[in-house]
Amino acid sequence: MSKGDEPKGVSRRELLTFWRRPLQQLTEKKPAPPPPAPSRPPPLRPPGTMHELILVEHCLRCGKCVEVCPAEAILPLGADWGRAAGTPYIDARKQPCVLCDGLKCTQVCPSGALQPTFVNKDVKMGLAVLDPASCVAHRGQGCDVCFRACPAPGAIVIAADGKVFVEEEPCTGCGLCEHVCPTEPASIRVIPRA
Repeated sequence: MSKGDEPKGVSRRELLTFWRRPLQQLTEKKPAPPPPAPSRPPPLRPPGTMHELILVEHCLRCGKCVEVCPAEAILPLGADWGRAAGTPYIDARKQPCVLCDGLKCTQVCPSGALQPTFVNKDVKMGLAVLDPASCVAHRGQGCDVCFRACPAPGAIVIAADGKVFVEEEPCTGCGLCEHVCPTEPASIRVIPRA
């Protein structure tokens, strides 16, 4: 091995003289790395989804669930979603799941990424979460549009003082409440269940 081929590293001189360096050089901190880009919330998936990882791994991206949806609520994720691109999702603010008769999307999935589901009460797509700070009813104005739109009995409750609350167990996460909410952004949003 010639002198030019020696691996680069700490020289003997540097090794033996590092203690002579000014304290400032030894204690200087390297600049912090930039903060990570803010992550976006996970997409709301159609009925019958067992788990996000299972859906991404097993979905054939065939589009059958998109085609059969009578409300045209199911769309494929765009290329910016990486490995999840092409898998089905629902944007509840634009067009919620209407919990159609027979839950058609769950019946046509050839891969099992969406499991057959037959009863609306068994649907657990997400959970409606209310922001009392922006909710019209919580600010003392009469509003019950989310309550009237909700297809799951007992999921949205109106208290004696007119305030709206969400009960977790009966909520299907269909997004009808988010879709009809009069505030912008919506005071009630559906988040996917873990």
